[in-house]
Amino acid sequence: MTIPAEVVRSASSTVATELTTESLLQLADRQIGAIHVKGYYPVDIAGEVAQKAISHQALGHYHKKHTSSVGRVYMPHIDTKWDPELTRQYHDAALPAIQDVRSMFHPYLSPVDRVRLELQELWPTGANLLRLRERACFVGAFRVFQPSTSEFFPHNDAIDQETDAPEIEGVLNQLVANIYLQVPDDGGNLQLWLREPTAEETAVILDVEGLDPKEIEEPVLQIHPEAGDLIIFSPRQLHAVTAGHGKHRVGAAAFIATKGPSEPLLFWS
Repeated sequence: MTIPAEVVRSASSTVATELTTESLLQLADRQIGAIHVKGYYPVDIAGEVAQKAISHQALGHYHKKHTSSVGRVYMPHIDTKWDPELTRQYHDAALPAIQDVRSMFHPYLSPVDRVRLELQELWPTGANLLRLRERACFVGAFRVFQPSTSEFFPHNDAIDQETDAPEIEGVLNQLVANIYLQVPDDGGNLQLWLREPTAEETAVILDVEGLDPKEIEEPVLQIHPEAGDLIIFSPRQLHAVTAGHGKHRVGAAAFIATKGPSEPLLFWS
C-alpha cells in the first residue's frame, strides 16, 4: 500500500541499543526509529510488581472503543477527555499515585524513576515533571493487556490533542518510554510505522482510538520485547500492540515531551 504524500517526515528504521545523549537527540529529531535497551530492569523485581499491577485496586480501562480491552492502573491524562471535573480528579490524584506506584517497587528504584533520573542527566537541559496550568501530572502508569483479548490498534498519541494548557506550547515531539515487566512468549509485539497519521486517519483515531490494520500498510518495525527491556519511541507516529497469548503483558510507561535540546524534557502519563 502506498503511504499518502501528505504525511510528515518519517523516522529512520534504525534502532539504537544504548540510552545516551546522542541516541536521545537522534530519536527526538527522528533520525532513528527507536531506542531498545535489553535487560534494563531486573526481571525478578519486574515480575513481582507485574502481579501487583494485575490485581491493583485502581486497575481500570481506557475509555475509547479500540482501547477499552486494555487495563491501566490510575487514570492517564488522555482519559480526562477535556472534561474539567475529570481533569481536576487527575491532578488531585497525581502525586499520591506516583507515590503508590513507587511503593510497589520498594525498596528498589522503580523503572520509571530510573528513566526519569537518567534522562535528567543525559538530556542537555535536564528533565522535569510536567505541570499543566501549574498542577502536577501523574507519571508511571501501568498498562495491563489481558491474554488473547487485549491489543492496541494502530494509533498515535499527542498531548496537544488532550489539552490546550500553556505549558505545552513549543512541544516539537513526544516520546514514550516503556519498561516491560512481564511479556507473553507468543504475541504482545510492538509495531511501529515510523510516520504520523494523515488528517483522515487522525479523525478516525480521535473517534475510536485505532485504525483497521487491514486498511493501512504493514509496519516498518515489529519488536517482541522481553521482560526487563526498555523501549523508547515517538508515539506521535503510528504504533500498535498485537494480542498476546498465555499470560498478561504488563509494562510501566512515561510520556516525554521535547521542545528541543535547549529546553528540559517533560514527563507525564
